Amino acid sequence: MAVEDKKLAKKRQFLRYIHPLKSITNALDQKECWIEQMKYLVQDFKTLLNLSFKEFWSTVVYNKQSTMGLCTFLQEAAPPHLIDQLPQDVDVLTIYNEIDHFAYKLFKRLTTSSENEANYMSPHYMWNLLYNNNIISIPMLYDICSIYGQSYKKELEIIFNEMFTCQQLYKDNLKHSIQFTIKCLSQFQDKIELDIEYGQINKTSTDIEVTNLCMIEDIINFLLDTSYSISNFLEIYPLASSFFYQEKLHLKIASFYHSIKPLVYKKVFAMNKLEKFQEKLHASRLLLLKIVRQCLINIPTLITNKSENTVEEYLEAVSELLSYNEFVNDYTIVYNLTKDIKKYQKSNKEIDSTRYDYLLKSLELINKPYAELEQKELQEQQLELQTCSTNIENAKLQSLINNVKDLLPHLGDGFIQKCLEYYDMDSEKVINMVLEDCLPSELTQYDINLPLMSEYDDTASGYDPSIKGFKKLKKLKAVLDDKSFRNEMRPFYEKYHFTEITCAELESYYNDEYDDTYDEVEYVIPEPADENEKRRPDVVPRVLIEKKVVNEFVEEEFSDDESQPVLNFQPFCENPEEVRERQARRYAAKQSNRSNRSKPHATSSSATSSGSNVELERQRKNENKAFSGNHNRRNAARNKQQRGMF
Repeated sequence: MAVEDKKLAKKRQFLRYIHPLKSITNALDQKECWIEQMKYLVQDFKTLLNLSFKEFWSTVVYNKQSTMGLCTFLQEAAPPHLIDQLPQDVDVLTIYNEIDHFAYKLFKRLTTSSENEANYMSPHYMWNLLYNNNIISIPMLYDICSIYGQSYKKELEIIFNEMFTCQQLYKDNLKHSIQFTIKCLSQFQDKIELDIEYGQINKTSTDIEVTNLCMIEDIINFLLDTSYSISNFLEIYPLASSFFYQEKLHLKIASFYHSIKPLVYKKVFAMNKLEKFQEKLHASRLLLLKIVRQCLINIPTLITNKSENTVEEYLEAVSELLSYNEFVNDYTIVYNLTKDIKKYQKSNKEIDSTRYDYLLKSLELINKPYAELEQKELQEQQLELQTCSTNIENAKLQSLINNVKDLLPHLGDGFIQKCLEYYDMDSEKVINMVLEDCLPSELTQYDINLPLMSEYDDTASGYDPSIKGFKKLKKLKAVLDDKSFRNEMRPFYEKYHFTEITCAELESYYNDEYDDTYDEVEYVIPEPADENEKRRPDVVPRVLIEKKVVNEFVEEEFSDDESQPVLNFQPFCENPEEVRERQARRYAAKQSNRSNRSKPHATSSSATSSGSNVELERQRKNENKAFSGNHNRRNAARNKQQRGMF
């Protein structure tokens, strides 16, 4: 039954919602102007709500501006988790809360198919009407979940279930919106990486600080709002998790989380703004983990076959997530992924155990560095607390010592410390006992000029230096002579057949008789050699020996009258006569070669007379033909062959 009629539609101009920060700066008149405009917007909402059933639906269908105020408010509104984005002004917050209230009432009437028995239409007809006229869309549902998801959860669950049941086309739109969300996350991830790493070029330090603060704040607000919208949507309509899982949104969130978390925290730490953004960052991380959890726990709704297929699908999803260490570590801490895998392993033993072992071992290796880091941070915190408490105790002790030294300046700090410890840190009692000279013997044994020493200095040595005369608590010689540790270590080394034995034990091990075979042999002690004989013999220099040999040969030659050549004799310089003779021979050879080149070659007739000369000429010509300029040898041979010359 048609409930809309164009004649019943209200012809009225409806206002848009304007965010206060876009309209109000610091001027008071701007604030009053914005409040006045928003009052007109509230009046528009009231006008639509006060219309009759047919007039309302006729106006909504035929006057496209009627829902413009609602759409713009849902787009520009500040959700509860981003309420700090509004000016903290009482008048502004009052009118904003009024708009927020009437906006939800208008959305509630848009999704109500029957008001009474007279004003009624079927839910299918209503949702077809809303879908065909694009009055309610999937992006609007995300905004509704972000703003009213926690306040009106039960009512929204009924509306969402009815919408997706009555109009199946909304499911197709939901798939497209998930794909668009994945694309936006990818682009936003690239933008964050560029802005954080390369967004500080050609700017002053003041501009960089302001720009970075605004950039980080926008990034964190976007993360928080996006995670709240998707998480509330899945919480209100859990069946949508199957669509999110099929479109692999959980993998995109894991990749986004793994890449963005270190960058954002690094930037926040560098700006020293962790305290300001810590709550929002923590909430964003928890919500992103919750979205992936909602996708994984609803895997059984996708598979209607055996439970083994469900477990296979779950293990496959976990295996895909293992490549993102940052995400897997935080997910395991919040939801104990190891426990889930072990639970599936116990209930489904049909799957190979090596697959479970692989996943468990991978999780252990991923979480190990983070566990060690947490342990290290915990130890550092404990050490810091211990150091802080020690510093406080030292400050109190120094204050008490100063109180005593104000009246008794001749006393040493160490002696006053001993007295304070004896009298339970009561400085007045210490002063009275010192003035009355009534100190006990436990304190009189200390030197009154004793300096202040730390606890480590008192206990590290083997004696107490504060006692007069420096009496040792334990003699050093007694400590060195104590060999009782040998008896304790003997059983251990006996296992390796290596132990310390005494002389008596050694005699018992070796019972052989004494060998007296060589006792009667006399041993002659060598006489000591003369010191002069120990020196090496005199050696004649090699040069003198050669000269002597040459002289001996010369003497023998003159004596025997025989020409005997001197072996390996090299004169100091060559004989000039031999040099001139060698040069003359070289010159004659050169002249003969030059005269031979100038003679004409033998004629062919003379060559044919001698066969050997012809063969020689042919061989020379064949070998040297590459060096001549005859490049037409092949063409000439072909011409000769054609003419029958050969």
